[in-house]
Amino acid sequence: MSTMNTRSTRGSKSEDSVFVSITTEEVEAIVQRAVVAAVKEVQELVNVKLDEVRQKMQDYDERLKKLEGITVEFQEFGERLWKLEQIIDDKELTSQVATEVSKSLSTELNAARAESRESLLSSNDNEQYNRMNNLRIHGIQPEKDCRNLAVDFLKKVLHVPDIEEKDIEAAHSAFPTQQSSATSTQARRPVILVRFRRREHRDKVIRARRVLKGSKYAVSEDLTLLNVKTMSRVKNSEHAQNVWSCNGKIHAMLKTGKKVVVRPFQSLEELL
Repeated sequence: MSTMNTRSTRGSKSEDSVFVSITTEEVEAIVQRAVVAAVKEVQELVNVKLDEVRQKMQDYDERLKKLEGITVEFQEFGERLWKLEQIIDDKELTSQVATEVSKSLSTELNAARAESRESLLSSNDNEQYNRMNNLRIHGIQPEKDCRNLAVDFLKKVLHVPDIEEKDIEAAHSAFPTQQSSATSTQARRPVILVRFRRREHRDKVIRARRVLKGSKYAVSEDLTLLNVKTMSRVKNSEHAQNVWSCNGKIHAMLKTGKKVVVRPFQSLEELL
């Protein structure tokens, strides 16, 4: 069963989200009701117009009877009206109208889906860009002064001595479950969110994090919720061999040996 998900965020945080699912059956039911209503409205409009034409015919007939009788022009008009009634009553025409209405509604629905998806992607890109100076440090128990705690970690554990407390714009505890793409063990560890004043400092920490391999600590990018979900989806794909993030983008090494960048809502099958 296919569904369409939408997300609502408040502010720059992405922990709180609301998902709305629309199934294919619900979409088809909506389209069917719209088609029935449209055909009914067309039929009612045609009946009104026919009644108006019939009334005018009666008036015209009365005027003609006052003259010398029904003329050839009136007979031709009556024949055309009779043919019009036959066409309107024809089930094949009704079916054709319903099909055209259904196609039109389906086209509009697909266009609305595409527009909504593009809007979500644009919003996600902007949010991720605003997080480019952020990093998440996993495994440190937050304290009152998280900024000083982060600097101490960078110097003693990562061996990055040239980053001082003034180089960190903000540091505070974060929800460890937000980075759901991590392992279950890492997801349960406490997390400190650090925002650097300069990108180069953030990049130094990224390059130094390799020394944490096998330890209780980890450093990861501060991804948006949509990018976290994309990363988790790609990791669970049978086509992916390795998945990582770089500058807010989701990268994957496929089992075919091909490296790809995966966007939200994009399937790996179309990248093979």
